[in-house]
Order: sequence, then structure tokens, then C-alpha cells
Amino acid sequence: MSPKMDATTRLLAMGLLGHFNDEMTRVVDEAFGTRWAEIEDILAIAVIVSGASPTTRALADIAKLDRRATSRMVSRLQAEGLVSTRPSPTDRRAVQVLLTAHGNRQAKELRASIAAFFVQSAPIATQISEGLGFASPTSELENSADAFDLLRRVCEAGVALVRVMPDSVTEGQLAARQRAALVQIAMQPGARPNDLVSSLEVSRAGVAYIVDQLCSKGFVTRHRGAVPGDRRAVTLEATANGLQAVHDAMDGIEQQRESLAALFAEVAAWSPSRAAAERPLMPANREE
Repeated sequence: MSPKMDATTRLLAMGLLGHFNDEMTRVVDEAFGTRWAEIEDILAIAVIVSGASPTTRALADIAKLDRRATSRMVSRLQAEGLVSTRPSPTDRRAVQVLLTAHGNRQAKELRASIAAFFVQSAPIATQISEGLGFASPTSELENSADAFDLLRRVCEAGVALVRVMPDSVTEGQLAARQRAALVQIAMQPGARPNDLVSSLEVSRAGVAYIVDQLCSKGFVTRHRGAVPGDRRAVTLEATANGLQAVHDAMDGIEQQRESLAALFAEVAAWSPSRAAAERPLMPANREE
């Protein structure tokens, strides 16, 4: 059994995984018109666009969302004209989610964008896999048949990591940004609000709101007078509860390090195949 990772290695792994997730989220946001989509939302989108014709019940089970959160997500996609719903042909009590013609076009764009993202992310995926210490030689890895399959498995791993953090970090408005901000504050002693603007891609007012949320939940505190020569400067510090939430996530990485290492070794070795590029998506709903 391999020895546990030291604190520095854990922090590095968390930082790299966070960076990978942020970049993946940007790709999905650009293709599907979302804004800092939650990892659970991306997983559900990956299932829908893969041609699985899921019911809302199946989406809730796969993405580990409650029925209300699943309904809100499907409603958002419907409002954007990306999906439509209908009674399931096998169970009239269930609601099936299908891509519209517009959704199918966006899904094709997403497939191309995700494929390019995986290729471009090979260096960071290699760092993650090698840093976790269980990487297999890339020559022994089979190429994934489809970018959406790989996206789904990456998201499933991400959901598993999110689930080890306290509910108060993972729920509520801007939850994904709150998690990203908390990790950055915990890893960067003396962080200032302006340090979060570019990394979170929000305005100063947006950062203030996110920090307010973290402070109200007891994960972060604001301090003044800690910057020499600038008594008005505000610095941010993770509380004991905030540090524990981050440590919980690092423990989750430790517990899943072997599967994460193998997964990211696959990402590092992945390349689009002709069959994957030509694989048809789910037909658009003819009832729209």
C-alpha cells in the first residue's frame, strides 16, 4: 500500500484539480450558455447529450441531485431552447429529457470543444496523475471511444469529491464559486478580495457577495490592518471550519487517488478518434 500523500502534495493536487475543473467549466459554459455550471449540472448535460434519453429521475440519481434541483436544471435548459421533455414511452409517470434541434447543434459544438480541451489539457492531466502516484504507463491505456464518455467519468469523479465537503459549502447560490474561493483563500494566506476577481471571473461586487456568503457560513473571516502601510486593506482568512472543509476535500482526493490517477492518465493519453468524431448524437425531439 502506497504511503499517504504529504500536505504539500495534497495541496498541489487540489490546486491542479481545481484548475482543471475551472477550465472544463469554461468550455461547457461557452458551448451551452451556462455560467459557472455546477459539476453536477455538467454531469447531467454529459448524460443528456450522450444520447441516453434520460428521465429526470435518472438524471437525479446519476448527478446526485435532489428532484427539485434536477427540475430547476432542466427548466434552465428548456428556457435556453436546448432540451424539451415528454412522458417516457416506457413509464408514463416518468419525464424524459431530449435534445432539441438547437440543443443538438450545441452538443456537437460541445463535443468538439471538449475534445480539444482534453487534448490541450494533457500536460496538467499528466501532472495530476503523476502527482497522485498511481499512474499507469500511457502506452497501456485504451483510448476512450467518445469525448462525452470521458467527460461523464471526469464529472462523476468531481461529484464524488464535492460530496465529501460540508453541505453548507456545496449548496446555495454560486456554490461552485464559493468552493473555488474557499480553496484559494485557504491556500493563499493573506489573500485579498481583488485576488479573487480574475480567478472567479466576477466583478468586485460579485467577489464581495461570495465572501459575504462564506463569512455568513463561518468559513472565512475578513481582517483589516494586516497589510503594512494600508490600514484599510482587507485580507481574508479561512476559519477552522473553512480549513476543515478544505481538508475534507483533500482527504477525498487521498481516498480516491488511485482511481483519479488512472482517470487523469487516460485524459493525458486521450486523442479524438474518427469514430468518436462521427458518432451521432441523440436525435432531436420531433415533438418540439
